[in-house]
Amino acid sequence: MQTQAAVPTASTEPTANTAVVASGVDNNAATRIDQGIDWQSCALPSGAAASTPMSIDDSAATAPVEVAADAAVGQLEPEQVVFSGNVVLTQGVAHMQADELILNRTTGEIDARGAVLLSRPDIRIAGSTAHYQLATGQGRIEQASYRVPAMRARGDAASAEYLGDGRSRYTEISYTTCQPGSSDWLLKAEALELDQAEGLGTAQHASLRFMGVPILYAPTFTFPIDDRRRSGLLIPAVGYSSNTGFDLSVPYYLNLAENYDLTLTPRLMSKRGALLGGEFRFLTESSNGTLAAEYLPNDRERSGNDARGSVSLQTHTQFDVRTESAVRMGYVSDSAYLEDLGDSLAITSSTHIERAGEMRYHGDTWEMLGRIQGFQTIDDAISLADRPYSRLPQLLVDLRNPDGVSGTTYHLAAEYVNFYKRDSVRGHRIDLFPALSLPLRESWGFIEPKVGARYTAYQLTDQTAGLSDSPSSLNGMFSLDSGLFFDRSTDYFGNAVTQTLEPRLFYLYVPSGSQADQPIFDTTEFDFSFDNLFRENRYNGPDRFGDANQVTLALTSRLLADDSGVELLRTSIGQILYFEDREVTLPGEPVNDNSTSAVVGEVAARLSGNWQTRAGIQWDPQDGSGGNIDQALAQLSYRDTQQRVFNVGYRLRHGITEQTDLAAIWPVSDKVSLIGRHNYSLRDKRLLEALAGIEYRGSCCWRTRALLRQYTDSTGNDHNLAFLVQLELNGLGRLGNDIDQTLERGIYGYRTDEND
Repeated sequence: MQTQAAVPTASTEPTANTAVVASGVDNNAATRIDQGIDWQSCALPSGAAASTPMSIDDSAATAPVEVAADAAVGQLEPEQVVFSGNVVLTQGVAHMQADELILNRTTGEIDARGAVLLSRPDIRIAGSTAHYQLATGQGRIEQASYRVPAMRARGDAASAEYLGDGRSRYTEISYTTCQPGSSDWLLKAEALELDQAEGLGTAQHASLRFMGVPILYAPTFTFPIDDRRRSGLLIPAVGYSSNTGFDLSVPYYLNLAENYDLTLTPRLMSKRGALLGGEFRFLTESSNGTLAAEYLPNDRERSGNDARGSVSLQTHTQFDVRTESAVRMGYVSDSAYLEDLGDSLAITSSTHIERAGEMRYHGDTWEMLGRIQGFQTIDDAISLADRPYSRLPQLLVDLRNPDGVSGTTYHLAAEYVNFYKRDSVRGHRIDLFPALSLPLRESWGFIEPKVGARYTAYQLTDQTAGLSDSPSSLNGMFSLDSGLFFDRSTDYFGNAVTQTLEPRLFYLYVPSGSQADQPIFDTTEFDFSFDNLFRENRYNGPDRFGDANQVTLALTSRLLADDSGVELLRTSIGQILYFEDREVTLPGEPVNDNSTSAVVGEVAARLSGNWQTRAGIQWDPQDGSGGNIDQALAQLSYRDTQQRVFNVGYRLRHGITEQTDLAAIWPVSDKVSLIGRHNYSLRDKRLLEALAGIEYRGSCCWRTRALLRQYTDSTGNDHNLAFLVQLELNGLGRLGNDIDQTLERGIYGYRTDEND
């Protein structure tokens, strides 16, 4: 049987068509409420965090009402229709199912009972009885169960009220993201309001239970239901370290506006006292930046109970596609601040804090940089003579124009700097380095001759007695870079590849000139590496322009996958042959009369699947009777999509450092992963950092991690011991320490985004 009935709603002028048909719809609300929700997946639904929930708009409220039912009875007084038997009502994106449904044609109100299910894209609510207003999308369901598909969240309530525009309110509510049949963690509250437009849940008299044990209570509790920013208390961080003792941080996030925010973080340390930290972030159409500060008014671990603190500012501004600026500012109250309150060797071993402002312009063939730069030296052991100079200011121009006459390329590197350091020689430096090259390239090889001249001049104050206050130097330069390309087809572990053979010859000539009266403002010698075999100056600043009459011989071979072009293997070896002694040196260095440089070799390979390796060695055949290894590096790593990470590495710099590094995050079952790292200095015979921990995934709705960390926070043998624990509840937040940051910094290849 099929009939047509005109059913006007309260918000419609004309009537809405209501089709009443015999229906075979399965109206089991308990089954239909979970339809299409993949409770077995641990990843958020695509776009869940960023999407805006659909709400009833004018077009939805005036959409035709369609009803399918086994039977319908019209009543004149009151003017309503009673539908019964597998009732399905549809209006726009809203659907309601029930055993019986009464629709008031005058007011547009609906009363339903028996296996009621109200479904919208943003929420589903099932219950025993329901009252719903078609015009506004508002309704109330008793003895309700609900689902939030976008967050894969669910719960039960004594009553559920849909307020429209993505808002819903519940009484005697439970909330979890665990799959039906499992409630490993459960939030219970007397009342709960979910606002999907704002991405917030607000609970009254809320208690959080984990494995049935109460772990948190709050009279009012606001929590995120997606990844958008909003004001409120963030999850506290609790930990312990031998440096700070019991350590509790309770951050409060202030979403001040769409483009700036502030996080205030009171931190209580049982050994040192109370510290207040803050981080202000801003973002405009052209600029972004972060201002961070910490203040510890009374450090109980220091004599005199001194106040301590730090400030840092980082900004970047993009005025247009060519012009940008940056600011980097930092300050700490004392030399031991980072050692006492930092959390890694990289931070605590810092000796200088930069303060700089920069402006850059990018032309088509040239770039210009203006900079003001200074430093705070925080290591009292560094003498004044060894501290860096301030640049007040520095102006740099770098030009490379390939459109020169007859295919030539014009080069120009120009710099002006005013160097300042108290109680030291200081002054102005001008450096000009014009050059002309002729790059000739073919598919089988290349050759590029280059000729140039370098002029460096100074105007100095407090120059060393007996030396000129205005020294200068002028040096010519000639280089010839050349190479050949050979290739052949072969196979690599059964895959078709192309093997290349690339010999390279680089000749450099720079005549010797006296530069002993020039001060050393910002110049040191480059570390020796394969790339540095082809540099025009062995020094990284213009205070010295190294004399040279030398040729570099190098050979590189690659294996390239035929199907993708990916480099599967690269091996390189090279050495410099010297025809004359190097007489230009830094103060205190002897003339270098070796006839050859160290031999540099490098290997990088994708072994198979997710394994990668790289290695490098610098061997000096003239150092000692059998030669000497100056530098060495070896690393083997594994990374896959299952969060398995393994790294083993060795680093050597003769006379400076020798370290081993072993790290892994490895699942040993579907639920358990082991975490470990051991970073050891063989030269100093001391541990730099050790991590040992475990991660347990109870289900897709939660995981917990515990980590024991021992690390050095100074150049001595003292170590800091810390215990970190974190409980992550999907859809609610994280309780405890930020272990992700520790693992990202300490274990190469670790990722926090499981969907990556």
